[in-house]
This record gives sequence, C-alpha cells and structure tokens, in this order.
Amino acid sequence: MRFLTILALLNRGAGTRLRGKVVVYTVGGTVLLVLLAGLVVLDAERGSGGDIQNVGDAVWWAFVTITTVGYGDYFPVTLTGRVVAVGLMIGGIALIGVVTATLASWIVERVSDDTQRKTHATEAQVEELRDEIRELKAMIQELRPAL
Repeated sequence: MRFLTILALLNRGAGTRLRGKVVVYTVGGTVLLVLLAGLVVLDAERGSGGDIQNVGDAVWWAFVTITTVGYGDYFPVTLTGRVVAVGLMIGGIALIGVVTATLASWIVERVSDDTQRKTHATEAQVEELRDEIRELKAMIQELRPAL
C-alpha cells in the first residue's frame, strides 16, 4: 500500500513538471511563431500595396491572427502572406488545444488527488471496523458458553 502511495506522489510530481515544461515550450514556441510569421509576412507584403508595411503592423497582425481574433484591420494580399496566415491560424487553433488540454489535465489531477485521499480514509475506516468486528466476535465466543 505504501509503495502505491509513493508511486502516486512520484507520478503527480512528474505530471506537474511535464505540464510546466509544456507551458514553457508552448509560450516560447508561440512567441517565436508570432515573430517569425510577422517577419515573413512583412517581407512578402512590403511593396505589394497591402496594409502590412512595417514590423509593428506585421507583429500585430500575427498576434491577432494566432489568437483567432482576426480584427481585419491588417490582412495579407500576397500568396505567400496568405499561406503564412493559414499556417498561423492552424497554429492558433493548436495553441488553444494545448492550453485547454493542460487545464483539463490539471483539473483531472486535482479531482484524482481528492478521490485518492477520500479512498485512503475510507479504507482506514473499513479496516478499523473489521478489527472491531473481530473483537466483538471474540467476545461473543467467550460469552457463548455462559449462555
């Protein structure tokens, strides 16, 4: 029983560390993706007559696109810019999926921990009741000859 408790604690710690790494990698990857997409779109759109003509506009467009807000104030007009936009939109959907999965994992772990604590307490109570039943049976056996 203690082995299972130790194993559960180690597993919980590993899950927390893994979730932390996923968050760090996701945030870092997202920042890099926004900056890279902004620069690629800026390179493709500059001089094409489109709205995206400077780094600020390009990064703003990339940020708005990856968050799936899509204001429409800036948009690519070249084929390269539109291909990058599609990739960034897919990246935004994936980002929402990772955030949702991480949050769901955390909630499930919390509920599982609470359930394990309650189960452990219940098992201890059952064992106490079994001991008490054994004692009562022994008392009955001792009193039976007197009846």
